[in-house]
Amino acid sequence: MSPGRYDFCKMFVRSDERDDVVAALTEFLDGRVERRVIELPEAVVEVLRNPDASRGDEADFLFWPVLVEIESNGTSAVVGLTARILTQLWERGFPTVAACDYEDELPWRGGIARIEE
Repeated sequence: MSPGRYDFCKMFVRSDERDDVVAALTEFLDGRVERRVIELPEAVVEVLRNPDASRGDEADFLFWPVLVEIESNGTSAVVGLTARILTQLWERGFPTVAACDYEDELPWRGGIARIEE
């Protein structure tokens, strides 16, 4: 079975500390948190180090140090969750860009429009 449009999203976050991102996420997401993984009814959200961060120019979001991965149950309900994560991280001062099949349904086209301006 091939992956669906709403199965997965990867967010690139400009932050030197992934624990700061986890702390921000746990402030506004109501889910069980264990080892940088937040379990929610509609998705599992995991905060990771970006293995490519040291390989490129940090001006390019693909090389930002922290990744937030959202693995959902495949329904469009995850769009609202993803939008909420994006906007809350932006409000807390974390530049964030989402890369997923539904990024065109997110605010600022997943954040790319914010950094293009």
